[in-house]
Amino acid sequence: MFAPRSVAVLGSVKPGKIGHQLLTQLIAGGFPGRLYAVNPGAEAPAEHPAVQGFASVAAAPETPDLALVAVPAAHAQGVVEECGARGVAAAVVFTSGFGEIGRLAEERALAETARGLGMRLIGPNCAGIMNTRARLFASIEVRALPGRAAFATQSGAVGGAVLALAETRGIGFSKFVSYGNRADVGEVELLDYLAADPDTDLIALYLESLHDGRGFMAAVQRVAARKPVLLIKAGRTSSGLRAAGSHTGSLAGSDRVFETMVRQTGALRVAGIEEMLDLCQGFASLPLPAGDRIAVVTNSGGPGILTSDRAEELGLEIPETSPELRARLAGFLPAQCALANPVDLTVEGTRDNYRRVLEEVLREEYDGAIAINVGTPFLDSRALAEGICEAATRYPRKPVAAVFMAGAMVEPGRARLNEAGIPSFPTGERAAYVLARMREHARHQERPGPKGRHRGAARAVPSGVSPQPLPRSSPILEPEAVEFLERQGFSFPTHDFVTGTGELEAAVGRLGLPLVMKVVSPQILHKSDAGGVALGLGSPERVQQAFRDMTERFSGQGFQGVMLYRQLSAGVELIAGLKQDPDFGPVVLAGSGGVLAELLDDVALRIAPFDRGEALVMLSELKAFRLLEGFRGQPPRDIGAAAELLAALSRLGLAYPQIRELDLNPVFVFEEGAVIADVRIISQPGL
Repeated sequence: MFAPRSVAVLGSVKPGKIGHQLLTQLIAGGFPGRLYAVNPGAEAPAEHPAVQGFASVAAAPETPDLALVAVPAAHAQGVVEECGARGVAAAVVFTSGFGEIGRLAEERALAETARGLGMRLIGPNCAGIMNTRARLFASIEVRALPGRAAFATQSGAVGGAVLALAETRGIGFSKFVSYGNRADVGEVELLDYLAADPDTDLIALYLESLHDGRGFMAAVQRVAARKPVLLIKAGRTSSGLRAAGSHTGSLAGSDRVFETMVRQTGALRVAGIEEMLDLCQGFASLPLPAGDRIAVVTNSGGPGILTSDRAEELGLEIPETSPELRARLAGFLPAQCALANPVDLTVEGTRDNYRRVLEEVLREEYDGAIAINVGTPFLDSRALAEGICEAATRYPRKPVAAVFMAGAMVEPGRARLNEAGIPSFPTGERAAYVLARMREHARHQERPGPKGRHRGAARAVPSGVSPQPLPRSSPILEPEAVEFLERQGFSFPTHDFVTGTGELEAAVGRLGLPLVMKVVSPQILHKSDAGGVALGLGSPERVQQAFRDMTERFSGQGFQGVMLYRQLSAGVELIAGLKQDPDFGPVVLAGSGGVLAELLDDVALRIAPFDRGEALVMLSELKAFRLLEGFRGQPPRDIGAAAELLAALSRLGLAYPQIRELDLNPVFVFEEGAVIADVRIISQPGL
């Protein structure tokens, strides 16, 4: 597909048609192979005499390696059959009018026909592919400059915008793929292909939806261990949040789950095209920072301060220069220069001063540098760039990002930096962003291998989960939910389900006092909000009165009885939850618990499965973690028990995909052990 020796363009090649544009692109890009135009009239463009025209693929003198299909939707199926029958192995289907307008059955038929004939498809409804090394520009978009980044996109329009912006900035690509509706080849296969591609150093993807979320996650994890993976995901909000039936459903929205996937796999998510291009430029040109310490060398105080602020916000360090380094700098810089960090050379900064300062800061103390030149008409920007290039060449293992601002007066300097392969960014803040994200990737590379496995469709019962049927009632009532989870090893306070007044005395005798009473009814999910929870029942009389009150209040709302629990002494309250995400499957949530769970929004997520070690990291991300460690004289709590509970939820989610949402809120974490005080399970019928 990406290195064909011959290409057939199927469709009209008249001026203004996609077929004509494709042939023009291929010829203008210098494609070295053979080109054929295939259409009913056997027409070939007069301006391209090297292109032969044929009425069918069967009539061509050889079997093309790649077919570019640009025919009306009504003819696409027949053309794909024709290509497959001739033995064409790969096709790019530009034709629109399929799944994007609801014609899903026709799209599936197209893919099934291709698979049945041993042919692979990109598209339909796509903008094509490019391989700059092979001089293959089988696309209707701007021809990419050569480079070391690969870009794959679901949206052809976004792909075209990226290529156009990249061209103006001199950013190149090894491969470009607009894969459109993804009827056959999708992002998972493209990731694995690009991971093995020797011409590609980093991979960027624009996504609008996922076909196989867990398969995608596994692919990203495989690839990010070898090469940076940049992701733009459209659709940060989700109407699905309106349908959430639990705290977990509200707190674990789809975009938050996607963000969790990004963090677990080591990919880098970017908000938009400019950030993606900045990172493509940085990763393709600079070595990874080995540490967080960055020096800022500038000829203007304001931009240097803004850059430093942004760098620290992003987790980098801008430490002050040491006394020894300041002494060395003072030995050759004018007295008016600021020597701390940022090092301000003032407007009188010279080529030699840029070079010598950068060499000094990079020699020992700093892991990278940002060199800023704010242009003025009397400064020779090319000379200043030369000084930066000389220092960067001397320390090739430390990243030096340049900022030459602004306008035409600094273009000579930018041109010199480009010749040396040193990226120049429009602002220091954007340079700081690039170094920070590169450092994030480097830290991920330094971590041990992933503790959890992210299997595509694995649903076997994991270790530690006892196979048993999930209660079939809908909703699952609290007594059934508690019994189910206790059999899985989860801990609850001593409890009893009471359906009538005659059972209360015996229950109080078994459980002791004080007690908590909670209404049991299929119509009441949020018991506290409905007044269905009574706390601190310290005498048999109060228990009897609370039962009478609930019987009366909820008699018309499906009242089935009450759950009685022995009231617990105060522990640190957490929420733990499980949600089946439509893309990634079971997702586990931990957060600050109790009635303030959604208000505080102090949560951490992980996609299952994961182990106790990852659960400990998950807990450490919470603000509530300080309470678990022991805050203001309070004793430390059993963090290990909380982590075991989260890991067990991870296993439970894989074993029981029919659990749509599960809330454990609150979970009391004590000095020893963690105990669940309330549970809600919402199941998915039919699974």
